[in-house]
Amino acid sequence: MALPTLLSALVLIVTLVGVGAPAALQQKAAGGAAPKAEILYKKHCQVCHVDGSSPVSELNFADGEWTHGSRLNEVVTVIQDGVPETAMTAFKDILTKQEIRALAEYVRGFDKSLKSEKPKKIVKPRG
Repeated sequence: MALPTLLSALVLIVTLVGVGAPAALQQKAAGGAAPKAEILYKKHCQVCHVDGSSPVSELNFADGEWTHGSRLNEVVTVIQDGVPETAMTAFKDILTKQEIRALAEYVRGFDKSLKSEKPKKIVKPRG
């Protein structure tokens, strides 16, 4: 292969990875977990939790009120096991442990008042 052809092929590959490649390939190229968590959130969570600041307080992650606790392990448990008698389904048979943890970290990120493992006040459900 001639040098100009090889260079053109390399430019094409770099362009595809950065622009038009599948999200999983772009994530791998970027080397971060956040893009995958964001993709998982959009696929599995956004329908109920909107953009993290749902108008329904029980579904809102940004308002500083956490019905089931805000610690990472508490959020992991809710995603993993779901919440009985609510629409929050268990994801332990759908997502890997790593994906659940990434989602929990991502969800906690909506509440800008949280510091790493600082818990928020647990609010009892209304009704």
